[in-house]
Amino acid sequence: MSLQPNEVLIIVLVALIVLGPKRLPGAIRGIGRAFRQVRDFSTSVRQEMDATLATPIIEPADPPKKAPSETSAPGETEPAATGSPEEPAADAGADRPTSDGTA
Repeated sequence: MSLQPNEVLIIVLVALIVLGPKRLPGAIRGIGRAFRQVRDFSTSVRQEMDATLATPIIEPADPPKKAPSETSAPGETEPAATGSPEEPAADAGADRPTSDGTA
């Protein structure tokens, strides 16, 4: 929004009538200072925002991948946990012989 020359002239004439010729120059200087302060403030806010947004975002590193267990042979899978280690499963068939011939 820009002011046309005739609009500026009307504003100056109204200010001259309201303030008088003695106080008008001081009022214009005060308005000029206020506009400069607003412009300086907006410039500093813009620069601070640009500096903040320009800062690279550092993402956390991926956690190290778990190495395969060294105790199991390659190709073997670990048995699934079914209950606590102290209690064997009820349907495990404790009286059936195992593959190595033990009961």
